Amino acid sequence: MLLTVIAVIVVLSPIVIIHEFGHYIACRLTGIRVNEFAFGFGKILWHKKVGHTDYQIRAIPFGGFVEPAGPMFHPQDAKEPPKPYEFAAKKWYAKFFMVVNGALFNYLLAALIFGVLIYIKGMPETNPAKLPAAVGAVATGYPAEKLKLQEGDVIRQINGAVINNWEELTKSLADRKGDLHLTYQRGAETFSATVKEADFNGKNVLGVTVMPVFNAVPWWKAAGLGFYQCWYWTEYSLSSLWKSISRKKAPELAGPIGIVNVIHQAAHRSLLDFVFLIAMLSVAVGMFNLFPIPILDGGYALVYLWEGLTKKLPTEKTLNIAVNIGLYLL
Repeated sequence: MLLTVIAVIVVLSPIVIIHEFGHYIACRLTGIRVNEFAFGFGKILWHKKVGHTDYQIRAIPFGGFVEPAGPMFHPQDAKEPPKPYEFAAKKWYAKFFMVVNGALFNYLLAALIFGVLIYIKGMPETNPAKLPAAVGAVATGYPAEKLKLQEGDVIRQINGAVINNWEELTKSLADRKGDLHLTYQRGAETFSATVKEADFNGKNVLGVTVMPVFNAVPWWKAAGLGFYQCWYWTEYSLSSLWKSISRKKAPELAGPIGIVNVIHQAAHRSLLDFVFLIAMLSVAVGMFNLFPIPILDGGYALVYLWEGLTKKLPTEKTLNIAVNIGLYLL
């Protein structure tokens, strides 16, 4: 339990901090005064005021916030205009930049992590003709399990035909008729085995996955692939979400308990898996915050785009209705 709590804090802390830091940097670049920059919620454990900003660490380390000077929307019945350093006094594009920059920094964090992981581990080979016919994992209930094949076994022959790569293995299985005579290598030893026709249950599936092979890439290519991974996972998530909606199925979105469970599982695997999860969740947080839903960053961004196009903000009544709709959708 304690390990899970620590893992959740370690995973979420950089995601939250970088998101709020993105808002903070945008405020500094656009001349918006920041009153508070806090990590966490609840009781203030530590704080230090530098200039106009009070930097804080709070008791509950799940979240954080940046509080710019002044309200998000200047009251329409106000007798005085907003002060020059207040959020509402800025041009629409400065406000737009401020609200989206948190999500952009989440993407930057994810791209950095993806890039470093790719540089360390390499990119997985996807061409089956370049992959050895080595077993990565054995599926339960298939002939490979009955043969007691193991991770790392290399399949050398099928029905007398030499197997040089994964492409030849899959083709031989697809063309199989009758019993399958298999020769495989485990370490320095070579073994032979036979799978009876009845054991296939009408499917030409042996029940093994390929042993992944990773190709080294230079740092500059790894950096580019890091950004590509952000694009790929965003597109994949949105595509999956759209398919669920179009089929009138509830989208499979993980709630807080589901996220904690995923973090718990990653904490018990390798360090690279754990760090990879931070990148994936950072992409998810960035993408989710950009959804054009009122009360999310994307909803505010839509309002400021509207201001840029029409030269005026929606009325307070319209904004209140939009916020209520946003709360309902969430």
